[in-house]
Parts: sequence; structure tokens; C-alpha cells
Amino acid sequence: MLESLADEFIKQNYDLRKLIALIVKSNTYQLSAQYPGTWSLSLVPYYARKFIRRMDAEEIHDAILKATNFTVTYQMRDTLNVNTFTVNWAMQLPDTVEPRQTPQVANFLNLFIRGDRDVKPRSLEPSIQQSLTLMNNAFVMGKIHQANAGSAVATLLANTALTDQQITTQLFLNTLSRNPRQDELDVLQPLYSSLGKRQAAEGIQWALLNKMDFIFNY
Repeated sequence: MLESLADEFIKQNYDLRKLIALIVKSNTYQLSAQYPGTWSLSLVPYYARKFIRRMDAEEIHDAILKATNFTVTYQMRDTLNVNTFTVNWAMQLPDTVEPRQTPQVANFLNLFIRGDRDVKPRSLEPSIQQSLTLMNNAFVMGKIHQANAGSAVATLLANTALTDQQITTQLFLNTLSRNPRQDELDVLQPLYSSLGKRQAAEGIQWALLNKMDFIFNY
């Protein structure tokens, strides 16, 4: 398969966009995590279904930014400590000790076991600390409120033409990339009456970030 992709890459004059398009349109890439028949471990070597995995630390960081409509800027220095440059996503960080100037964010990433490239390996091992971090860490809490300028919640609440259900639906699309099911709407919609629009929207955003679906790649 790799040889075939390499041949196609050369054939397309090393066009990376066309290579990516070829991969994402393939049946292999689009495999579902659900298997329609009776699952057996003997099918593992045949890539019969996609295996669910927890996202890496950097992926979780960036997914939170994307879901809450936030942009961050981390200042970096080159290896000679001479020139500076900025990055906006954890996936762009040049080393696992970064961002050194923002230790709170570095600690957030470390709790999801990104490793150190030397002694401590990267791991997808879950922990109670990870759950507590998603529930209480300032990196999360500072992005879910209406008072957090530019947040998804603030933007949605500023649009007075949106109904409560439309706000809920957009939060689901931003965070979980899917529409809410009817049973989820039945539970969440009454919150707008009991808590008020602001607290309901903030609570739903927080709950979606802490939903297991959010940090797992299906």
C-alpha cells in the first residue's frame, strides 16, 4: 500500500494536496469503528474496522481551542536561542517541554502523557487526573463562558436570532462534530428555562468537552 501511495505521489508530480485527497477518500481511511458482523480478533490483521483511540495531548489541546472558538499564541525561540517565532496550535510546538513560558498549558499537556522524547514515552493511558483536568483546569474553564470574549458561547448568545435549540445544536457541531440526538435535546432544552440562557449554554459547552466522545477518535 505504501509503495502504491508513493507511486501515485510521484505520478501526481509530488502534489501533497492530491495525495491527502486520495487517502481521505479511500475505504481504508473511512472505516467505521462499528463492525456490522460478529467481531473476532482474527480480523484484526485485515483492518476490518477502525479502532477507537484517545487523542494525543496536543490533539486534545487543539480540539478544545477549535470547539470553543479560541486562538492562542505561544512564543518560541529557535535552538540557538536567537530568533523568536510564534505558534497557535499545540501540534506546532517544536518540543514536548513547550510552551515553557506558559507552564499551566505545559502541565495540561503533560497530564495527557505526551512524554519527553528521551526517557518517558508517549502514552494513551487514562487517569483520574485527566478527567479532573478537563472538568476544572483553567485552560478549559477560561474558554466556556459568555464573559470569555470571542468564545463560542459568547458568539452564539450574541446572536439573538438563534433559538435555544439552534444554540445547542451549534455547540454539538462545534464540539462533537454531530447534531444532538432527540433524547439529548429532551434533557438539555429545559436547562434554558431553569438556568437561563447564559448558564445553560455554558453548562452544555462544559458538558460536551467532558463527554467521552470528545477526546476519542472514532
